[in-house]
Amino acid sequence: MNDSESLIPELVHIAREAGKGILTVYQQDDLGVQTKADTTPVTKADLAANAVIVNGLEGLPVTYPLLSEESDHPSWQERRNWQRYWLIDPLDGTKEFINRNGEFSVNIALIENNYPLLGIVHIPATDTTYWGGKSLGAWKQVNDGVANEIRPRKFAPEKEVIVLGSRSYGTEQASHYLNALKAVYPGLISRKVGSALKSCLIAEGQADIYPRLGPTSEWDTGAVQAVVEGAGGLFLNPDGQRFSYNLKESLINPDFLVLADKTIQWNNFWPPRS
Repeated sequence: MNDSESLIPELVHIAREAGKGILTVYQQDDLGVQTKADTTPVTKADLAANAVIVNGLEGLPVTYPLLSEESDHPSWQERRNWQRYWLIDPLDGTKEFINRNGEFSVNIALIENNYPLLGIVHIPATDTTYWGGKSLGAWKQVNDGVANEIRPRKFAPEKEVIVLGSRSYGTEQASHYLNALKAVYPGLISRKVGSALKSCLIAEGQADIYPRLGPTSEWDTGAVQAVVEGAGGLFLNPDGQRFSYNLKESLINPDFLVLADKTIQWNNFWPPRS
């Protein structure tokens, strides 16, 4: 077991504790919804989970810088020199949380040299936790049960092709992309799912393709990319290259494509054309 892999049990514990804090707020009538400067919503649960995660990470035997959606963001001049750092979304899917549909998650990633080394994704509503990394494999645990290794499903275009989309965001470009896929795969099924759960469903063999055509931030994707890659899937940028982090001042992601099976001819459709 390498040094990063040995951190996973404690990281899972931290994520689950953050999830408990989120559920405490989830059960209240007042979620404490506010609007941030970037017009995105934040709730008491986001802030409570962030405090649990930050305190938990600071108590680990290793010390790395930290970049969280809900903490002050270090300047690019500082970040650009980071070799390893924590990338955190304390509550991914805040809109889903506000809508009370259960499709929200806690995301914790360890980034090394611009790529995810490992990631933890916890779904508080179902007490389900995913974790993994490109060299670690990928795993799923429900409640306190046995952790099972997960793999994406094999692409079978003669059967159903399942494409995932965002429950809260939709763009004209995404519609064009979906139409292009439907022209080739008439049996295509489109499903809408919230938060990081989409990529986790790819990793565990429940869907084939997740194209994200619209705004996300680096903390939205770091942990789920680690899980997808650990399972054996692909997480690609618009150039068809492995998705990367901390290479620019902006924390806004480009579009991306998550694939279950490396044999999918994704380059026939990507990047989408309007």
